[in-house]
Amino acid sequence: MGLERPLFLLNDRSVRMKQLKITIISLFCLSVSVNLYSIEADVWVYEIGANKIMEAESLFKEAMIIGQETGQNVGIGMQQIGKGGDLVVRWYDFYESPTQRASTRYSSPKWAKYVEKFWSSKIIKKNPRNYHMTLIDDEMCNSPATVQVWVWKPKKGKFNEAIESFKQSKILFEAHGFEIDMWQEGLGGKDNLQFVMCSKSPEAEAKSIESLFNSEEWKAVQPLSPLYNSDNENSKLIGSFQMFPLQLD
Repeated sequence: MGLERPLFLLNDRSVRMKQLKITIISLFCLSVSVNLYSIEADVWVYEIGANKIMEAESLFKEAMIIGQETGQNVGIGMQQIGKGGDLVVRWYDFYESPTQRASTRYSSPKWAKYVEKFWSSKIIKKNPRNYHMTLIDDEMCNSPATVQVWVWKPKKGKFNEAIESFKQSKILFEAHGFEIDMWQEGLGGKDNLQFVMCSKSPEAEAKSIESLFNSEEWKAVQPLSPLYNSDNENSKLIGSFQMFPLQLD
């Protein structure tokens, strides 16, 4: 897509230039304590063979079906843009709480047969990266068709400020049609923050990008838009990727 340009977090200059109304809203959002976060996700990042994409989609859809049958929320993201190109697949297991994760995680015997089929298929090229995440805000994207993920590393002593930047950016991006998820990597990860931009369709995504880039608020802090200055006092950009979630028929 020609409009797939870097859409990172607002930098500190943008935060200082926010209107009072937005600041008040973001401070209210930040009143949620970290120990109240409950939605969790386990993530596996797989690399597949170059001639195995269609077979991979079928294999991963089967996992989604088993998840539905066993009460386990399985999501599959097929990468379109990012390191590894379209040969990267992300498997997400979502849980409403640590208790649900402990009680339902692959507890059905149906998974044993599937796992055997999964690894004997020769679709997976190498062992996956695996890590755990916790949702920062209180809601998840609702059935998006395309997703952009921007990964940030908070600078030393700047974690709270980085979260504030996330909150500010969420308000702005959602005002232009995106639906935003925010996550922190935990066990197995590197303490990174993920800013997740969801859209109902590629057309809706393009419309949101154009709306954002043409807004006076964005231009005030990014005068060279659509070029973007990712310099930020609170966090460092680690990487980004785009994927489409698999949908069952």
